[in-house]
Amino acid sequence: MKEDLPVTKKTKVSILKAYHGDCIIIQTKDQAGNDFNIVIDGGTSKTFDSALKQSLKKLAVIDVLLLTHIDSDHIGGLIKFVKSASFNADKIGKYWFNSKNIKFISGGDSISYEQAKSFEELLIEKGAIKDKWSEDIYLGKTPLLPEGFKIEILSPTIEVLTKLKVHWPEVSKEYKQKLKDITISGIKPSQISRGKLVDLALSDDTPQKAILADLANSSSIAFVLRTSDLSILLLGDSHPCLIHQSMKSAGYSTENKLKVDIVKVSHHGSKNNTTNAILDMIECNRFIISTNGGNSRHTHPDRETIARIIHHPERIRLSYPSTRKIYLNYPLSTVEEKAGKFIDKDDFLTGNWELIDRTNVLEHE
Repeated sequence: MKEDLPVTKKTKVSILKAYHGDCIIIQTKDQAGNDFNIVIDGGTSKTFDSALKQSLKKLAVIDVLLLTHIDSDHIGGLIKFVKSASFNADKIGKYWFNSKNIKFISGGDSISYEQAKSFEELLIEKGAIKDKWSEDIYLGKTPLLPEGFKIEILSPTIEVLTKLKVHWPEVSKEYKQKLKDITISGIKPSQISRGKLVDLALSDDTPQKAILADLANSSSIAFVLRTSDLSILLLGDSHPCLIHQSMKSAGYSTENKLKVDIVKVSHHGSKNNTTNAILDMIECNRFIISTNGGNSRHTHPDRETIARIIHHPERIRLSYPSTRKIYLNYPLSTVEEKAGKFIDKDDFLTGNWELIDRTNVLEHE
């Protein structure tokens, strides 16, 4: 019998400490063995100086610079990067983001924009963007990648993007304000009193807002990236109902699960962005939550999200077949200072799972 050859590790996923935001760097190789680097979001504005700047120095080029959506905890670090002396437009291959404001004039070399926001103005000024940004990213599109990669877009839909552009002025208020991080003072109340994980997992998981009532998050780019050695579901801050619809349309179900090695949990582990219906259709045992616990406006992760990841119905039905790992990119103590205590020792007695904090790099196991 032929033995399986060991998988050569080519892909490294770095989950940078981005305060309460997201900043992810994927370093991998294409089919020809060439380095290929993807930077996804930039975290808060503070993230650039604290983590992103040093990480970018190690990259010869950024083949794809991807902004999932316009929330300040995803775009702030990218704005600071483009403003900085570290930015070199010649080292950027492509930009992936959805924008109302940048318009390319058909048949010409000029770019026009109306009420352009800081990120877009900076790219127009410094980014040599015309040949590097060509179209919106949404369900049904397949952005071009080199041989050796596969990508499957799950969010947003064209309907959400159309609505977003109609309501752009209202949706971009937070963007324009460039909210500063406001430190949470004191210890937050414990979440343990919300209930046992196994009970919370089966409680109502209907999101607080419908898809079109939550345009900022519903417009988030979410996708599956497959390299030669790793498959990753990157959910940004995406809306769970939209992801569920997209997965069903793609043919995924409890009988035909989406199989990936890593899931980057949506919206820093908010209970409004992860549902049992999605988890039932995913086969994966490594979930990462990117947050330091939140700021004065929002704290994450929620105990309900942990409960669903561990005890969603399909996993219960299968009798917890393999150990599931939830990773935090900050120390647990740091997260709980802001979000409150969201797990205790008794939670590990059932469900066959581990929580691993201080995790900033994931590769093929």
